[in-house]
Amino acid sequence: MPQWSGQYKKRAWEASTRPVRRGRLTSLAANVSMAGPRGLRHSHMKLKFWGTRGSIPSPGPDTVRHGGNTPCVEVRCDGTLLIFDAGTGLRVLGNHLLRASRGQPIKAHLLISHFHWDHIQGFPFFVPAYIPGNHLTIYGSEGITQNLEALLAGQMAADYFPVELREMASTREFHSLSEEEFFIEGIRVRTRFVNHPGMALCYRVDHGGRSFCYVSDNEPQYYLIRHSEDNGAISKRLMMDIAGGRLGLSNMDDGLVSFIRDVDVLIHDCQYTPEEYSRKVGWGHSFYHFPVEVALQANVRSLLLFHHDPTHDDAQVDRIVESCREVVRARSRSLECRAASEGMEMDV
Repeated sequence: MPQWSGQYKKRAWEASTRPVRRGRLTSLAANVSMAGPRGLRHSHMKLKFWGTRGSIPSPGPDTVRHGGNTPCVEVRCDGTLLIFDAGTGLRVLGNHLLRASRGQPIKAHLLISHFHWDHIQGFPFFVPAYIPGNHLTIYGSEGITQNLEALLAGQMAADYFPVELREMASTREFHSLSEEEFFIEGIRVRTRFVNHPGMALCYRVDHGGRSFCYVSDNEPQYYLIRHSEDNGAISKRLMMDIAGGRLGLSNMDDGLVSFIRDVDVLIHDCQYTPEEYSRKVGWGHSFYHFPVEVALQANVRSLLLFHHDPTHDDAQVDRIVESCREVVRARSRSLECRAASEGMEMDV
């Protein structure tokens, strides 16, 4: 096992090396998917980004194009609403849902990658959760010391917020996840632990012949291991690998490649430049070469760079995108590579 510090890293590593357990969520499947998978028929899968920034909201004139809200992605599979993460973008999505629903009940499935503040801080401001008749099903990993519901309730405790979770008037269900496969209204969902503090999950959705994967926060396992072995001297090794045109991957990184193989759309953490990453090994985020590498090896069709660093303005994000495209051209491949931006919509 890698020489990680902290109990959460030990638990994440142990979980990531276990085989995926099918059918663990028996009660969940009974509640939301009586019919099981719908099969490979033509269906509509559409994504919309409501928050793309990492770590802390960063509004202002320099982040207008790519956005300053923290992570929140809306996914529509036919008539089913899936929401990935509850960053500050969730507040804006909630207001949109209220307008679009015209007073009709709102049913949504909220899938949380992990419970760092930037991924849950929009939840207390999600107005549909306060309205009777609305139904919200929340999925996520257990925490290090608390269960799923307690993790969300914690940031709404009286010391931090004027309204407690129990005062939300909507119907709420909580489903704890590990590495699983389950169905939400016939939509196949799979989960996998990634390399990030706090028992973080990534999600893969397959429906009607379409597929996408959400990997919001993830660090290359290979370089974390090498960092430990080399007593912190990672920068030279990293730059040599980049110059050689191919990055090192560990068994855990290879597992991610298998998990995302052949997806139509991959949303992946791309917070750092290589120089920034060499100073922040162990912080749980990727430099931009890594998502390109795993996407190429996994035969991904379209890569959307996500979780932009709060210090990166729009011009810097554009430069990172162009650097990724240069890597793809150097490998003579045809991977589509773009930056995720607030308001961006795409059909899968």
